[in-house]
Amino acid sequence: MNSQTATTTSTTITTTALVPPAAGERVRGTVLCLIVHDELELRLRLAGLVRRAMPKIDADTVTRAGFDAISIERLRAYVAVMFIIEFSPPEASASSLASLKRLHEQAPNLPIFVFARGGNERTAARTMKMGASDYWPIHSVIVGELCSALQPLIEPAPAPAGTSGASGAAADRWRQPEVAGYTMMKKIAQSSAASVYLARNDEFPQPVALKVEAITGQHVVSEADRQRFTKECEILSKLNHRSIANVLDFGTTEDYLYLALEYFPCGSLRERLKHPVSEADAVNYAHQIGEALQIVHAARVVHRDLKPSNLMLTNENRLVLIDFGSARTQFTTNDLARSGDCTGTPYYVCPEQIEDRDPDARGDLYSLGVVFFEMLSGSLPYSGKTLAEILAAHRGAPVPRLPEQLSAYQPIIDRLLAKDPKDRYGSAAEFLDALDSLRTELMTRKPSKPQRSA
Repeated sequence: MNSQTATTTSTTITTTALVPPAAGERVRGTVLCLIVHDELELRLRLAGLVRRAMPKIDADTVTRAGFDAISIERLRAYVAVMFIIEFSPPEASASSLASLKRLHEQAPNLPIFVFARGGNERTAARTMKMGASDYWPIHSVIVGELCSALQPLIEPAPAPAGTSGASGAAADRWRQPEVAGYTMMKKIAQSSAASVYLARNDEFPQPVALKVEAITGQHVVSEADRQRFTKECEILSKLNHRSIANVLDFGTTEDYLYLALEYFPCGSLRERLKHPVSEADAVNYAHQIGEALQIVHAARVVHRDLKPSNLMLTNENRLVLIDFGSARTQFTTNDLARSGDCTGTPYYVCPEQIEDRDPDARGDLYSLGVVFFEMLSGSLPYSGKTLAEILAAHRGAPVPRLPEQLSAYQPIIDRLLAKDPKDRYGSAAEFLDALDSLRTELMTRKPSKPQRSA
């Protein structure tokens, strides 16, 4: 086994190919992960990034050959294993993926992170299927996201019977909650009502997004909630449209309501909006959202929580609507007294929902208007320093103006963001007609290219 050693007093990172200490042999308070790659410099860079994201976690690093020589009993002493995998050329990844797959089969509850060089959405799905808990292109790892992934590895939790130390507690957290047939890989979203996990099921070829709603605890599910949940899942599972996420499975247990949806490794429109969106893309996305709403509303379902994080992107630049009615949040007058930070739904909520009136399909069109304005202008139509300011703006502030070069879309924005639902488009189909008419008009306005003289 090859051995390489480097030390740095500033980060106290152990970078050796020697076998790790057993759980009981660790220095008190030390939590270790293992980084696997043949280049020492790259291993050190990732080790430094891990420590930046989570100072309580140190790293051992090892070559792939060294990793293959470590016993599975020793590997279980780590809270996570991190593979840096080369996907270009394609054959370069074969041996690393084989090691990843073997590790997952031998230690299915041990978190495995993949950092890819030259990968894409297909390689992400492939590594997830083989057992990876998370995947990042190594050139674009965001420290905050890595911190969120590492946090569950060190949070205190009761160790299951027969285990001890941080690794046992971490493994137990990664197994929760328990839904028959599913193995939880990582938590990818959280709300007051439900959690969403990346999960595996042997019946499906790819990982799924599994939404789990606890029946007891802070959010108590009533019999009416069960009936509503089951009815809505049945309706959605029958909707066959490319702009609506496929419902793969749903059901209820003694402890949970659960819904399995297709998983989208490309992320959501929220991530896309971190960068400027072209006028053409904004119009294209708005049209796709309108098509999805048309199908959903025809099934007598109102989404009630339309926002960029509920619009997933495919590798074909297609939007897919998810999260139907799972969080039917009603904003009451008490909410107007709150202050502090707020993100997500309050920026996209319609005025009638703020006033504790159940919105109809036109409420979804209002939220579409917020998203469309944000895509076109690069900013939200209504904002504020507190929740009260944001909600008050939705209820009373005038509809903001688009930049002059985009003013042709202002009449559509005005209709979508009308305070009174009666002043909005009556349906998604009506909105789509207006958008298509404007696109045709704008195309005819474009000056033709001058003819070249002979």
